[in-house]
Amino acid sequence: GTVEMRIRKATAADSCGIARVHVDSWRSSYADVVPPEVLSGLSYGERQKMWDGILDSRTQGKHCYVAETSDDRIVGFACGGPVSEVCETYEGEIYSIYLLEEYQRGGLGRQLLLSTARRMKDDGIESMLLWVFEKNNGARRFYESLGGELIGSKEIRIGATDLVEVAYGWEDIRTLSG
Repeated sequence: GTVEMRIRKATAADSCGIARVHVDSWRSSYADVVPPEVLSGLSYGERQKMWDGILDSRTQGKHCYVAETSDDRIVGFACGGPVSEVCETYEGEIYSIYLLEEYQRGGLGRQLLLSTARRMKDDGIESMLLWVFEKNNGARRFYESLGGELIGSKEIRIGATDLVEVAYGWEDIRTLSG
């Protein structure tokens, strides 16, 4: 049968579960995108330290949500807040959204994205963008289905490889179709 799922605001105690999803979903989603030595070099411990910092209650304006099963297993997360690079048109940004592979394409990603966007809107953020690997076609179709417009691209270096990221934007968060 279907597993009961819930979406809730992340707390500091979630950093371990989030780190695990972060690493595992990178390894499954980016096998053909990111260099293999980068994926094999990812560590749960290092990611957990990073998430400890993000989930610290003093990190203002950043909101993270988790998707968890009825037995308290975190299977996905999203995090958003003010744009990381100053941008005239877009005030907010979804910094990350990841789901374990077996939970993708079931509506959870949409719920995570909408929860994060609604929370940003409560902070007075009216518009948002996010960055995604150009080669990540599944994610790109997902953002397009939610009304995202392709608004830009940039090169980033991961390991020894240059990769292209593209940005999707919503000029009005309210148009994020759920």
